[in-house]
Amino acid sequence: MIRSFALITALAVSLLTACPRDTGSVIAGDKPWEAVAMSSDGSKLAAVATFDHIYTSEDGGETWIDRSTPGSVIEGNEKHWRSIAISHDGSRLAAAVEHGHLYNSIDSGASWTNRSNAEGSAIAGEKQWHSIAMSSDGSKLAAVAGFDHIYTSEDGGETWIDRSTPGSVIEGNKWWFSISMSSDGSKLAAVADFDHLYTSTDGGETWIDHRVADFVVTRAVFWQSIAMSPDESKLAAVVSDGHLYTSTDGGETWTDHSTLGSAIAGEKQWKSIAMSSDGSKLAAVADFDHLYTSTDGGETWIDRSTRGGSAIEGDKNWRSVAMSPDGSKLAAVVAGGHFYTSRDGGASWVDRSE
Repeated sequence: MIRSFALITALAVSLLTACPRDTGSVIAGDKPWEAVAMSSDGSKLAAVATFDHIYTSEDGGETWIDRSTPGSVIEGNEKHWRSIAISHDGSRLAAAVEHGHLYNSIDSGASWTNRSNAEGSAIAGEKQWHSIAMSSDGSKLAAVAGFDHIYTSEDGGETWIDRSTPGSVIEGNKWWFSISMSSDGSKLAAVADFDHLYTSTDGGETWIDHRVADFVVTRAVFWQSIAMSPDESKLAAVVSDGHLYTSTDGGETWTDHSTLGSAIAGEKQWKSIAMSSDGSKLAAVADFDHLYTSTDGGETWIDRSTRGGSAIEGDKNWRSVAMSPDGSKLAAVVAGGHFYTSRDGGASWVDRSE
């Protein structure tokens, strides 16, 4: 209840303070940004803003296209966009609406299909969608909904399988918050709010509850976001009102990196974490806090928001961060704020909303 009130309050503030400047860019000024995704080479970006639109860029954020224009399946400002995913080449997209539907595109966002209006579909109707993930080629999808189930698709969203059926480790309703997928779609990792961390190595058929695997992640906590390397061997996860953790063995054992002396020491309102393909580079953002990066798998961290004169200097209501496979390109968004990109691993940033 407290977290819901905080979300509503932050959203109200962001909507009231939105005041775009006339720069010609469709993302100019403050927006209630919620999530961002990036293609493998970092040239294509996709982002969603709450009760706003879906936007895409094909030049690393230089210019943008508003995809929620009149006549589109996703038109209008009434949708509570929550998550977006992109294929390695940027041609396929999938986006989810909290208290709404799930949509996908196979033409870089030019047109969209509503996957929640098919009668008899496992995802039919409105759900509290929180997160969606996609394989590198876009053929496999996985999505989670709050106080609901985990769903997967192996045909680009045409049909769906409910993975939270009786007998499964993940059976029943859970307040799912985030899901990540390996590049081939065979491996999944998901976290539920005030619950546990789960992984699957067979596309969602069976699951492992990691509360029994390692003492570091035994407690039920407010899990917020999870990232996975393409081969699933490396994982990173963050907790709202908690710590940041990594695993180098597919989730068998975990390391708590929020220890004394670290730039990320103590409890933070973590919102999002991203990882390079080899797991060595990480980026994470916290609400009303800073953006942090690591180049050694989480052992040490750099606070990127403390450098004087940086575009991301100071406390911000960070919401989401994305990273290219090599870790050199980053994109991050602020709820009720701006859109930022970096092409040098987070050392410098460009404000794309100016």
